[in-house]
Amino acid sequence: MDAELIKALMTQLEASSLCELELSQGDDHLRLKKAGPTAPPAAVTPAAPTPAQAVDAEATITAPLVGIVYLSAEPGAPVFKQVGDHVAVGEVVCIIESMKMMNEIHSHVSGTIKAVNVDNESLVEYHQPLFTVEEEPNA
Repeated sequence: MDAELIKALMTQLEASSLCELELSQGDDHLRLKKAGPTAPPAAVTPAAPTPAQAVDAEATITAPLVGIVYLSAEPGAPVFKQVGDHVAVGEVVCIIESMKMMNEIHSHVSGTIKAVNVDNESLVEYHQPLFTVEEEPNA
């Protein structure tokens, strides 16, 4: 699916009374969902972490938008981050191309990369896990 088709579908969904649209073409799969009138979210009280969670806290860096993920700045260049690398808050971990714009994705956590959850040049969806990070204590 090309960016123009996705943009047109987004525009049509926004103008319609539908709340959700799902489309598959070959290997491509697209799911669009718009915010609708809903009840306000219930207050959630976070549970206290167990001792095991406090020691081995893991965080996930997720895709903030839909697009093609690039794990390096350009073809042939070294990847931004790989398993075992340290990442600091604000550091670039990858790039997502969306609507022909390159968007740097920055880490919101500090720690060690435990897993790279996507392949280079693959299509990622909104909130799809990109990296799993073992957070540093007191970070």
